[in-house]
Amino acid sequence: MYALLRLLQLSDTAFPTGSFSHSMALEAFAEAGELGDAQDLARIIKLHLCTLATSDCVALRAAHGETSLERLFHVDRLLAATKLTRELRAASSSTGKRFLISVAALGVESTTLGDFTAAVRAGASPGNLAVGYGVAVPALGLGVEETLHAYLYATVACLVAAGQKLVPLGGSAAQRVLYELGEDVIHTAEMSQTWEVDDMYAFSPTLDMLSMMHERQRTRLYIS
Repeated sequence: MYALLRLLQLSDTAFPTGSFSHSMALEAFAEAGELGDAQDLARIIKLHLCTLATSDCVALRAAHGETSLERLFHVDRLLAATKLTRELRAASSSTGKRFLISVAALGVESTTLGDFTAAVRAGASPGNLAVGYGVAVPALGLGVEETLHAYLYATVACLVAAGQKLVPLGGSAAQRVLYELGEDVIHTAEMSQTWEVDDMYAFSPTLDMLSMMHERQRTRLYIS
């Protein structure tokens, strides 16, 4: 139970990763007129989940419990290579770095966590958020499935929060979207079991295109 409480803390949207500053292209969808209600928000988040099933989730599984820094660097770099746009790569690495630093600041004891965090801070590895979860959470004694569900929940919750501002949506409507995406979160975690880390990919031309358009928007609320 103690470990579960810690996992809930790490996956809370208030945990200092900087995720609240990112919309992961949702703002560009809104600018293009493709994000106008709760149904649109759910549809776009499902696009994100489809890409995570074959990329971030696969990397998290590979990183979970791994003690070899070289292997972790390999997984981290492969995951970065699946993110085709500058903003999405930067968002994943910046939030991942802050996640690792914040977990280490809590006093979580793990040699691998300490060494990997130091390497990310030194620029030796990108420090993607999914890999950060895979490195940090095992130190709490939790398995890979719980870690995956926490990572996906945190990701979806941040996207819903961004969408709530952009549509805009009331609190109840936003929470309904989050609630109804629960099955998709479970399905995404299950799908990731079928992929090997060297076969990771993320195929979503719409997300990539809108992400590239976002950095050229004249008015922006979000970094990505």
